[in-house]
Amino acid sequence: AATASAAVGAAADAFARMGAVTDRQISAFFEAFAARLDDHTTFAPIAAANAADIEATKARGRSTTRLELTSSMRSDMAAGLRSWAAAPSGRGEVIERVEHDGWSAELRRAGLGVVGFVFEGRPNVFADACGVIRSGNTVVFRIGSDALRTARAIVEHALEPALAEAGLPSGSASLVDSAAHAAGWAMFSDARLGLAVARGSGLAVTQLGTVARQA
Repeated sequence: AATASAAVGAAADAFARMGAVTDRQISAFFEAFAARLDDHTTFAPIAAANAADIEATKARGRSTTRLELTSSMRSDMAAGLRSWAAAPSGRGEVIERVEHDGWSAELRRAGLGVVGFVFEGRPNVFADACGVIRSGNTVVFRIGSDALRTARAIVEHALEPALAEAGLPSGSASLVDSAAHAAGWAMFSDARLGLAVARGSGLAVTQLGTVARQA
């Protein structure tokens, strides 16, 4: 619970500062994240961590099909990040304007806040989930234990350096660094989340949805 609370807290603090961040800075973050995934030197420790995850998962007799960070997955992640860099943000967009005598009212698009993701062992979900930053939100992740080494390496060698380079607030993308299933429950119990997303299927996802609705 403490680990999940700290990660959500970091993302909530970052969201409070996102109003001062420009769309150009957000684009720069996605470009920098993609560049680090493309760079062989930067990617080497990520590949090593993924290989360790695969070996540990095989030793437990579990499938590694979705876990392996292949060259095609790596390329797709970088391409996805660059597509977010080029996408319109929608921040502050006027959806509707009503004119009155001497005054007017506008409906404007605004961020949801902190978006929480729970997903299993697909490393590419990092790139997918970071897309919420495009529209001024922040994100917190909880990944399955099989891929936790890979996730830590992506955060250390690509994600956090890209945030710093672009000048985005620390915590704009935060990892719940715990292998415990309870960490996902704890994260989805946090009322500071603006949106909770559980990727996957089965009873665990249904239970997480129930926890999120209660919170």
